[in-house]
Amino acid sequence: MRALLPVVLGAAMMLAGCMPGATPSTRVEADRPPLPGVDVRLSAVDEAGKGVPVKWQDETLTLREPPLATSADIADVRSVLDDNGFTVLQIRYRPEAQRRIHDGTAAMVGQRMAISVDGRVLMVATVHGPFSDSMNLSGLAGSDAMALEKHITGSAPMER
Repeated sequence: MRALLPVVLGAAMMLAGCMPGATPSTRVEADRPPLPGVDVRLSAVDEAGKGVPVKWQDETLTLREPPLATSADIADVRSVLDDNGFTVLQIRYRPEAQRRIHDGTAAMVGQRMAISVDGRVLMVATVHGPFSDSMNLSGLAGSDAMALEKHITGSAPMER
C-alpha cells in the first residue's frame, strides 16, 4: 500500500474543491478513524507566507500552524457516492471538534485550505462554505478514493 500512496496522492492533486459533506442520517457501520501514525491535516494556506513552507504541484505554499484539524479530530473516513454518483472521500469529524472546525472554516470562506496526508499535500481548494461535521474531497477516481481510504484507516472500503 505504501508503494501506491505516491500514485494516489498524485491523482488526488487534481481535486476540484473542498465542500461541506452530507451528513448521513443513520450510520450502520462502525466508525473508521485514521490509523495511529497516519497524519491527516486540514491547514489554512497563508498568502502572506507565514507558516510552514510545502510544495504542491509547481507552487510553494505556506501552511499556517497549528492546523485547523488533525487526525485526532477525525471520527470516520470512507469513500462514498455523492449526489451526482461520483465517488468522494468523506471525512467526518468528532463532535468535540465540530464547533472549532465550523468557526475556522467560516472565517476561511473564499480562501484556500490544504489537505495533507503524511506530510504530502493532497489538494488545495477554496473553501465554499463553513463545515463542521464532515467534508468531502471530490475529484478522485473511485479507485483512488478507496485506496486513500484504505491507507488512512487500514480497512478495505465497504461494499456499496
